[in-house]
Amino acid sequence: MNRLFKASIIYLSYFILTSVAHAGDKTSFQKFLYIGGEAGLVEPVQRKFQHKESKTDLTLKKSAMYSGKIGYSFYPNMAIEFSATYHPRYRLAYVLPEKDMGNGHPIPKTPGQTKVVSNIYMVNLIYDLKSLNGFTPFVIMGAGLAQVKVKSASSSWSSMEFFKVNTTKTNCFAWQAGIGISKNITENFSLDVTAKLQAIHNIKAKYDTFDLPSAKFVPASPIKKTIGVGEFGIGFTYKLFN
Repeated sequence: MNRLFKASIIYLSYFILTSVAHAGDKTSFQKFLYIGGEAGLVEPVQRKFQHKESKTDLTLKKSAMYSGKIGYSFYPNMAIEFSATYHPRYRLAYVLPEKDMGNGHPIPKTPGQTKVVSNIYMVNLIYDLKSLNGFTPFVIMGAGLAQVKVKSASSSWSSMEFFKVNTTKTNCFAWQAGIGISKNITENFSLDVTAKLQAIHNIKAKYDTFDLPSAKFVPASPIKKTIGVGEFGIGFTYKLFN
């Protein structure tokens, strides 16, 4: 993930530096506020992984995405913005390994699933590149906070509950880098298409396992995972001129 982040920084920096010559006439530039919204799809970069300690296989599936933004264009072709993004439903499926209960009747591999919800708040830097045939490509880089909630779930075998995922809420560092293209429909209104690579660090899921000797559930070492997703959206931007 660190290599991917460094490659994204180098790639986007190259485009920014090569586009400085197209920044436009500063004397005619008008600063402005803008608002916007976006909807789309989020697809995990790595869908399947394993929690090594418990040998549990996990699969993270795609979610819808809804986002709002407010920004300020403070320099030719450059803007800073605040965005709030909602990922309402990742499905996290798991397959528990065979478990020896010590009674000669092991529990076979058992599937289950839960739901992951995230709210992501970021400060982004936007840079417009040279327009071509009425279309303006741009790059976006940002960092911020992801609030991630893993919902509760449980697994049973022969009417005996032996595994429980606990509701877990974590605040995680997040960053994103991406590209997009916008098309002006009117002087103040444009449509946008974006593709972003987004990373959320150290998501945590807590769970309990059934301990046969004590006949009680006991906490296990939590699952921690940094995930990368591709976020693809279609939205709009409305300029509020000063």
